Amino acid sequence: MNAQQLMLTAELIMEEYYYLRIEELRVCFRMAMKGEFGPVYNRIDGQVFFEWIVKYMPKRQLITDRMKQEQQSNNNIYEIFAHPQMNEAMKDVVTKLDAKMLQEPVQEIKRDKPSQFEVDLMREYDLLPEWSENKWFKIYNNKPYQFTEYRKERYMEEINKQNEY
Repeated sequence: MNAQQLMLTAELIMEEYYYLRIEELRVCFRMAMKGEFGPVYNRIDGQVFFEWIVKYMPKRQLITDRMKQEQQSNNNIYEIFAHPQMNEAMKDVVTKLDAKMLQEPVQEIKRDKPSQFEVDLMREYDLLPEWSENKWFKIYNNKPYQFTEYRKERYMEEINKQNEY
């Protein structure tokens, strides 16, 4: 085959078998070179390539499954944690964190005094009726809300009110 014929064959393969990956075509053609699709009688042309691909297709699922399995086994992140050095490093980190936790007691984050709007929202929320299915939710506009969702909803309402003017 000359360069023009090879180019045309490649284009036709891409048109017809666009869903095949390069790795799959490589495996297909290697199988053909090994004679797994039958003998080639001193003739290579586009038709022969297409015959090889047609013969490859029934074996495709097994081959792609094997390729995926090999890829996954090569990229198994959990094997890293089984390595003795990684295990030692993790133990060292845990030990240092435990020592730090024992030295410094956990302190609550200091918060500024809530704004008047926040206080009003808390009071509004407390006055809302409880949801019958869960006492931690209150009903607002016929929907159950926990305080954080209610607060977000009310903020959005207030922002939209300001945008109306």
